[in-house]
Amino acid sequence: MSTPLPRTRDEILTSLGDRGLPTKTIDRLVAQARTALLLTTVAVGEDTPPLGSSRLGGAPDLPVGMKWPMRPPYPDAEKRAAAHRKDAERLRQDSRKPRSWMTPEQGEIFSREHLAKADAVERPFPLAFFGQFDLAELSAIDGYDPTIPKTGRLLVFYDFFEQPEDFTPEASVGWRVIWDESPQESLTRAAIPSDLEAISDDDWTSIFEPALIHASPVVTPIPMSDEGWDAFDLADGTLSAIYGEWLSEFGTPDEEDGENHQLGGYPRTLQNGLQATSQLAANGISCGTGEAWTSPEAKALLPSAGEWRLLLQIGVDLNAGMTGPGAYYVIIRNQDLAARRFEQARVTYQCD
Repeated sequence: MSTPLPRTRDEILTSLGDRGLPTKTIDRLVAQARTALLLTTVAVGEDTPPLGSSRLGGAPDLPVGMKWPMRPPYPDAEKRAAAHRKDAERLRQDSRKPRSWMTPEQGEIFSREHLAKADAVERPFPLAFFGQFDLAELSAIDGYDPTIPKTGRLLVFYDFFEQPEDFTPEASVGWRVIWDESPQESLTRAAIPSDLEAISDDDWTSIFEPALIHASPVVTPIPMSDEGWDAFDLADGTLSAIYGEWLSEFGTPDEEDGENHQLGGYPRTLQNGLQATSQLAANGISCGTGEAWTSPEAKALLPSAGEWRLLLQIGVDLNAGMTGPGAYYVIIRNQDLAARRFEQARVTYQCD
């Protein structure tokens, strides 16, 4: 079982002091740590969640007249659809081969799923609802990130059916992050779109169970992959190993019994390059190949990758039926957060 995240800077100081790191390094790591709110959930059961309440899953509470967020067809829909149709035919054929890992019946099911995805990427489609967060209530808790608004609600929608990649500009239609300041009395619980119901069943779903959120303060250590890292030279294998092992004790956000969700702070990523990949893709560079990273345009953009910071981390949550694998990271540039341009946020899915 993972070690709980530090609750105070003193906990970080004491814990790292036992690892043999230089005092100067420990002081820098303590100073760089960021406060955050650890988010845990409880199942709603048969109760009806209050309008506007912080929760994962269920149906969103939207201002009267606001429709459930839809994405348009993907800009590269033709390419995506062709890949899904190719996979559909491959799965159907493979299921009929001797000693196949799937039965012909399973092959037909998997094939139909890919054909449904091919259809979905080519037309407007509703985004799955991940959750909503009452910032007015959460901001009253010690440890709340002061850069995040203290009013309104944050709502996160994502194309859970397609799981768009993080490294292409075209994928950005596959999520929406909304900051809504509508008063509670103007909210209404949205009806779940039939398109989401049609692709959801007991085995796989884009409709998550409502789970109320409770928050408590934590202090998140800086990961060695962060663009702002300067505590020690990462070429020092001894120090890197000591700090890396210490970080690993806090686990990853895709553990069933872990501390998986947080608002603000530093992320616990499952892969490297979260900030740099977002920086390039948000600026129109598809960076799924090594060559893209060495282009003059990329080299000009990468020094500013550290402007991206975590807004929200959502991992596995059995109460909401988010069984993983992997985790989702909502990140935003400092200047966009300051200007409240939440439409510029990006949602990245990572999986080991």
